[in-house]
Amino acid sequence: MARLALVEKGLRFQRRQIDIMDTNEQFEPWYVALNPRAVVPTLQIDDEVVTDTIRIVNRAQTMAGPDLSGDETTQGWLKDIMALHYGVLLYRNRLEPDGTAPQIIARGLFLKKLAKDRADLAETTKARLDGNRRFQALLQSPDEIEKHLDATRSLVDRLIAAVNDQPFVAGKNYSLADCFATAALARFTTHKLEDWWAGTPLEDYYARMKARTSFVVADVVDTGTERDL
Repeated sequence: MARLALVEKGLRFQRRQIDIMDTNEQFEPWYVALNPRAVVPTLQIDDEVVTDTIRIVNRAQTMAGPDLSGDETTQGWLKDIMALHYGVLLYRNRLEPDGTAPQIIARGLFLKKLAKDRADLAETTKARLDGNRRFQALLQSPDEIEKHLDATRSLVDRLIAAVNDQPFVAGKNYSLADCFATAALARFTTHKLEDWWAGTPLEDYYARMKARTSFVVADVVDTGTERDL
């Protein structure tokens, strides 16, 4: 989402990939110094550091380049798309019979060891461990999983309605809402949910978004696994 916004604004930037899955690079001291929450993405502009995807794209919007503000619904779309629990989409099909996810359990063990070894990360690891426990509990509840799937499907239905009589999500012009919608649809496709919008105006919309140069330049992918994202 952030990369798409930067590319669509025509801004030049140097990308550095942070390995959050295999080497847990987000916990390296140099990165935590930039982003104390140890999450991605982070945007550094000279001495200014901007974290959180929505804050990053809105900061980019203040720079020279095409206006991506869209209509009055844009900021609401950003919040609603970011509010989805993308982890549920990933892990719901990777559960053991008892509802546990081996990867989430392994991540919890890693965080406990990190908390023991890195006193400087006490607040960060505590917050992440709390989140890890909540996520494990959520995945063991079929009703909770279904609730989050329903929220995702509801958002897809709203996107279908939005592009039914206009070319873009938030009006007649491409906006930040389209950056977020495109990236979300790419992730949904990775999770084999594209049947949700097959044969609807959203299918044509997504094809048009994929045909934009920014889709390739920003390295958006909708095949493979979570690692490819």
